[in-house]
Amino acid sequence: MADLDSWPPECLQTAGGVMQWWQFAVFGAAGGLSVELLAVFRGCAQWQAARRTASGRRRARPPALRRYLDTTAHGCLAVLRSAIGAGAALLFGTSGQISGAYAAVALGVCAPAMLAQLGASPQIASLVAGPVAPPSAGGGSEQGGTTALEATSGRGSQ
Repeated sequence: MADLDSWPPECLQTAGGVMQWWQFAVFGAAGGLSVELLAVFRGCAQWQAARRTASGRRRARPPALRRYLDTTAHGCLAVLRSAIGAGAALLFGTSGQISGAYAAVALGVCAPAMLAQLGASPQIASLVAGPVAPPSAGGGSEQGGTTALEATSGRGSQ
């Protein structure tokens, strides 16, 4: 565990040499960004296929690229995925849980999915949202109430 008096750590020894704390963040951000770039690639591939006929010729009126790519959403998601990937890789890297560029990129790729799975865990959800007071008599559930997360998502017992 890193000494909190010397935060941020100057460098961390890895198998390939010394890796600075900011390098973990950069590699994690690159991993997060690569996921969104693959989504853009998939949209471009679908657009390319839609521009051709079954025989391979170009259509007389090919569809517009904007029908296959939502640039505003992709831009927002690229920033968010990069930030989540950078944060996760920085946290894991500076605490010694990962020790290299490959691991930081891999963590950046899987960080959004990993955090979504953690958030779906009932134990984590109840810690984040806190318990909700049980409903008044007559409207209660057999299981004794719902968490705030379940109440706001509409998944509470009814």
